[in-house]
Amino acid sequence: MPWCPKCKNEYIEGITTCADCGVELVEELPAETDPGAPVILCHVNDKETADKFVSYLCYGGLKTAAAIPADNEKAGFDLVAAEFERESAENMFAQFHSIDEITDMDPNELMPDVEKQLEELQSEEASHMFSELRTEASSVYVKKKDKYSDLKFSGISFLLFGIVGIGVVAANQLKFISFFNEFSMIIMAVVFVLFIGIGIASLIRAGKLKNIVSEEEKVTKDVMTWIDANINDELIGTLIDASLSEEDNYFSAHEKLCNMLIEQFPLFSRAYADELMDERYNDYCERH
Repeated sequence: MPWCPKCKNEYIEGITTCADCGVELVEELPAETDPGAPVILCHVNDKETADKFVSYLCYGGLKTAAAIPADNEKAGFDLVAAEFERESAENMFAQFHSIDEITDMDPNELMPDVEKQLEELQSEEASHMFSELRTEASSVYVKKKDKYSDLKFSGISFLLFGIVGIGVVAANQLKFISFFNEFSMIIMAVVFVLFIGIGIASLIRAGKLKNIVSEEEKVTKDVMTWIDANINDELIGTLIDASLSEEDNYFSAHEKLCNMLIEQFPLFSRAYADELMDERYNDYCERH
């Protein structure tokens, strides 16, 4: 009996084309294969080469790439992946040579191309992580003045909404307006009372921060005066090592600058010191 190789439907004798898929029928369906079963992609001579191939495939998005010792008389390792990822692996290798060329050649000859591509991928990933870390480092600290302003604004806003809301509920209860039923008024009254409570709590917290704000501004002024006098381009230049990458130089110099600041002002916030030194180092980089 003929079968459709695509939808696996069986047809009666005499029909040659699948009515649903439009493909030509076959006499027998191919044997089912396990898409998760490992298949050998190629054979390499040593573990170091195999690990580089695996790293390259993993950077490309493969989840099942691995290197296993060859199970025959050959020395070396077999590079394997699940059947469903075979095509993806072949496409990654195909950017260096065609599939036919890879089949006929020693995979170890691809190593220069693989190493170059792997280095570029690792460098790109490192730069991305470096950018994220720098962005995160420069946005951790929240100044007490900004926090005080936010709390004060939130407190006043919640308080006003709550008072206005209670006024609306009272007007509805006294029949000056008639927008809500009794159940809705109860719910709204609870919500607006909560708003008033949140507003009062926020204003109390803002009041407690008010004294700290003036103290922080005084300390910050002293710190900035010290930074302007001591953390200059000449000093930062001595912390730059030409043999290191941009990322390594940033982390090394940034750490040393922060330690210098904390040593001078032991009680100063480390998070705030990180932010100030990050800004100072970025300013230096923009000028040079």
